[in-house]
Amino acid sequence: MSTPIEIATSNSEEVVMEDEIKQILKDKPNFNFYYGTAPTGPFHFAYLIPFNKLIQLAELGGKGTILLADYHSHLDSQKTSFELMELRSKYYEECIRGVMGKHAKKFQYIRGSTYQHKQDYVEDLYRIAAKVTTTRAKRAASEVVRMSGDAKVSELLYPLLQILDVKYLEADITVSGIDQRNIYMLGRELLESIGYQKGAYIFTPLLPSLKGGGSKMSASDPLSHIRVTDSPENIENTIKKAYCPAGDLELNAITSTVRFIIFPRLGKLEIKRKEKFGGDIEFTSIDEFETSYKDSKIHPMDVKQAVADALIDILKPAREYFEKNPEILEEIENSFI
Repeated sequence: MSTPIEIATSNSEEVVMEDEIKQILKDKPNFNFYYGTAPTGPFHFAYLIPFNKLIQLAELGGKGTILLADYHSHLDSQKTSFELMELRSKYYEECIRGVMGKHAKKFQYIRGSTYQHKQDYVEDLYRIAAKVTTTRAKRAASEVVRMSGDAKVSELLYPLLQILDVKYLEADITVSGIDQRNIYMLGRELLESIGYQKGAYIFTPLLPSLKGGGSKMSASDPLSHIRVTDSPENIENTIKKAYCPAGDLELNAITSTVRFIIFPRLGKLEIKRKEKFGGDIEFTSIDEFETSYKDSKIHPMDVKQAVADALIDILKPAREYFEKNPEILEEIENSFI
């Protein structure tokens, strides 16, 4: 049986620092943790990677907060206007509740705009802004904010607000994609100067693009991802076209989906095959699945179908919500054009 620290740090890209998280789990049975996301582009299935981690932390006794960082979505090159903030935040929240399924009620959902303008927060922002050079702020934000040419002041403020969220959400542990690492490592240097602990961080991996080529999945590229609102037919068609080289796990979005999304959520992968190809097979160990795949004992097309079936099931609650509220989805889709 896995220990709490093994569960907390499983499937992570990096942990800062493991001994600190181990101590938190030991000393604070009701520890606080948070994850933040800015409602900018279409909500896609790769978000399930950090959300699976949130579910694990909640099952370890933690109290989780999901931040809908609406101000951040505007600071990032005005991707979301002030007029669209609430619409997109509502869309993100319903998508998250859907993909969380039965676990959704374990978390509180907070808009950044409900506290990021308050006096204490703004004064702390001034304090840390006085300590950070523009070069350092730009480096911290470089993997997160879409900068082109000279950085805007808003893009340099972005990482500073994100650092402060750790304090104002009282997070003992922060969960984030590995692309956010530079921001939070700057926070490790600054948080104690404004009266808070450094914080501990679990960074999750990024899912490779379904197109292959070594790029990460992108909400701005419809061929690289699956939206959680996609129909079963669209999911199947997209997965069938995905990059999935036989016997190769490297930069393979399909086998990565099995490891980082399907196994943490379902604990197994069922592959249906005709009898002449060996019949149905069920994997209950990710290591066993990956070994079989590397040894070419299972065909990529069979794995793709199994992944499509699993995703259709996992994404069903979110999809059904928007099927019942088509006017919301239409307004959202139009806002992304």
